Amino acid sequence: MLKAKVVKLFSISLLSVSAAHSVAAQDSNRNWVDFSDPTAVYSKAGLGAGTEGVDLYAALGGYLGGQFKHQLTLEAMHDLDYYNVNYFIFNTRNDTGFSLNTTWGDEYDKASIGALKKLTLEDKHIKIYPSMNLGMMWSDSIETTTYIEVDAAVRYSVNRAFWFGVTPSYTYAMKGIEIKELNATADVGYQLAKEIALSAHINNDGEAWADFTFAF
Repeated sequence: MLKAKVVKLFSISLLSVSAAHSVAAQDSNRNWVDFSDPTAVYSKAGLGAGTEGVDLYAALGGYLGGQFKHQLTLEAMHDLDYYNVNYFIFNTRNDTGFSLNTTWGDEYDKASIGALKKLTLEDKHIKIYPSMNLGMMWSDSIETTTYIEVDAAVRYSVNRAFWFGVTPSYTYAMKGIEIKELNATADVGYQLAKEIALSAHINNDGEAWADFTFAF
């Protein structure tokens, strides 16, 4: 009788430990931030530095309601030379996002609206994020210009912590000054912990920089 009670108690304890481990694993996966994903919505703060100076950035993100998430990002770029203010909303049901992007104090002020799609290939290590933005730029020195920008960020996740990729983009001015630009940025990142990451970037203009990001 005592032996049966001991076996029963041991079985219950084993099931409890197993259940707790499962819940902990689920919580860990839920809290793990995918820094490689341009559509990931989370709050963060970070510091960047490179050939163009120091960048500071912060974002506040979370659920908007239902299947929607949203994020507001503020960036002070190139030794506080200019500023970006961006708003992003993402539909988790169909992996589609919409954005409002603005730049102030640069050579030209800019504002654009855009749409972005998250595509996961058969090889789930590879993801593509095509996007298209319709925008306007203006300043005292140029004619007000409307443009369209198309890009497709490609990310390859070696594992949950290490990733690399490339982002080609093409900008075409439909009205105003003449712009026909093809650019590309190469990126690599490593996640030191579930909420801390380092990344490095270089573009075809020879600009290089690194970012340290902390999510919360």
